[in-house]
Amino acid sequence: MPSDDRVERALEAVAEDRDVFRSAVAGAVDEVGGLLEKQRVPAGEDRGRDSSLGQLAEGRIDPERFASVLEEPGGLDPGATELVERAHGVLEDVHRAGRDLFRLDLGADDDLRDRVASALARAGRAFGAARTVDLARSNRFREEVHGDYLDHFPQAMWNSEERGVAPPMVVRLPGEALRPAGLAEVVDGSLKLVLVVEGEAPAAPLVRLITPGTLVVQTDDPDALAPIREHDGPAVAALLPQGTERAARFLHDPAAEGTLAARLTVEGLPDRDDLRPVGRCTRSQQAEEIGQLRALAADAAPASENGGPPGASGDEEGEDPADRLAGWLLRQSGLEDLEG
Repeated sequence: MPSDDRVERALEAVAEDRDVFRSAVAGAVDEVGGLLEKQRVPAGEDRGRDSSLGQLAEGRIDPERFASVLEEPGGLDPGATELVERAHGVLEDVHRAGRDLFRLDLGADDDLRDRVASALARAGRAFGAARTVDLARSNRFREEVHGDYLDHFPQAMWNSEERGVAPPMVVRLPGEALRPAGLAEVVDGSLKLVLVVEGEAPAAPLVRLITPGTLVVQTDDPDALAPIREHDGPAVAALLPQGTERAARFLHDPAAEGTLAARLTVEGLPDRDDLRPVGRCTRSQQAEEIGQLRALAADAAPASENGGPPGASGDEEGEDPADRLAGWLLRQSGLEDLEG
């Protein structure tokens, strides 16, 4: 499947989150524009205005964050009016960006975490603009504190409501740049990241991002991205080239509540002997990631009733308990991988 097709499939997987964010920004553009219009309406005339943020945003976002301007305002002084006009321009700029706001292209030497954080700060200017309007209307704006809100509003400054409508990102990158450990700093709220990988990739880098509430997918099948659409929390996916042989395929889905066994599905693991360096990711680093995924998969496997190793009790009919116990010990120690 050509890379552009995979990017389109990735954008489809995050389409609802993308449309919710854009609908919210569009609503804010309209409402802040309405506030500016009201400044020019003579006293006593109708100042009413529709408060809708769009059907897709209904019930999913806090209207006070993106449409705090709906309350009947008092008159703005010239300084506050200038701030609101600037904020309105930023909101229009974010909205005009369209799908480009949600796409990144990386080179082999780019830092994945830094580029994603920068893109989120660019999109986050919409949140900074909404904050600026609120501060200007209430005469609480202070240049020394809030002056950068319209130029750069990083994720670290987003509140819980803003993190709940985080703009998704689809990142196209070469396998050498697939170093996702740093993404743990930005994976929060409802943020969805889909990494469309070109060329050979490390074996199991996304295993470092598995936490109970984070959906993590590593696959070469675009259809396997479907769980992202239903997940309300953070999600990270790596979409590998089809037919990739030296990378694992797995799904960690928090929707399957309960044990790790319910959440984790491992469909394929490369043999350690087949690993080779990819960019700055060494064979030993990849072996560690594969080992971690093996350990998690082993923990997810059904255990015996007493919680001990398989074979400690409840052995399957016809199987030698000693053989099962020996096999389990080999798996836990990693010696099994060294045999042969």
